Amino acid sequence: MILGIDLNQIFTFPFKDAEARKYFLIGCAVSLAAFIIPVIPYLVLFGYTARIAKQIFNGEAPRMIAWDDWEGMFKDGARMFGVRMIYSLPIFIIAFPLMLVGIAMPFVADSVNSANADAIIVIFSMIMLAAMCLIIPISLPLAAIIPAAEMHAVEKSEFAAGFRFGEWWAIFRANLSGFIAAFAIYTVASMILTIALQIIMATLILSCLLPILLPAITTYLMLIMYTTIAQAYKVGKDKLAQAEIAPVVV
Repeated sequence: MILGIDLNQIFTFPFKDAEARKYFLIGCAVSLAAFIIPVIPYLVLFGYTARIAKQIFNGEAPRMIAWDDWEGMFKDGARMFGVRMIYSLPIFIIAFPLMLVGIAMPFVADSVNSANADAIIVIFSMIMLAAMCLIIPISLPLAAIIPAAEMHAVEKSEFAAGFRFGEWWAIFRANLSGFIAAFAIYTVASMILTIALQIIMATLILSCLLPILLPAITTYLMLIMYTTIAQAYKVGKDKLAQAEIAPVVV
């Protein structure tokens, strides 16, 4: 247990029993479908994790549940995804022009002489470096904060709840260390699985398993991320409630 987050519970519940493993495999199939159908399968996955988060809000241990309300999961996922995208707009505003410049760069370099091309590449590299110096300081705090807004939208079942800043910020602040721990747990798990995936990709025989492993890793990381965030959110809400009812000492 780390700051109210039960690591053993979080890392093992997707495989706890045969039924859980069956539902996890369905999640892998949904993730695999995202390679064919854009966006929609991911929205369903977001919605499924929202159902897991609601279990934690109700004081229950996380458990895999049946995939029996596809429309409802899609709506929940679209709500979470919308909240995340809007809060991520500052990053997109910086990154999108850079992406366009990056696409245009080879054509510009081909149309000028070699001396000018070298100068253009240097200038572009400097712009990219400056942009990264802006994006990283913005993206790291957002990565820790945005899930709190998503969880508030999930708990209230309202898209607008994700933007009632005062409500979810009070919960985030009440358990700041817990939210940071949740972000760290997810980040470390992602790094470990990414390294493992790179090792597998370097092995010719095991690399044939990538079509199976990639959807499984995606599903597993999403479950870990939102389960840890849901536990941090619940602890923050409980702390806030306790602070509100605590007797005032005169």
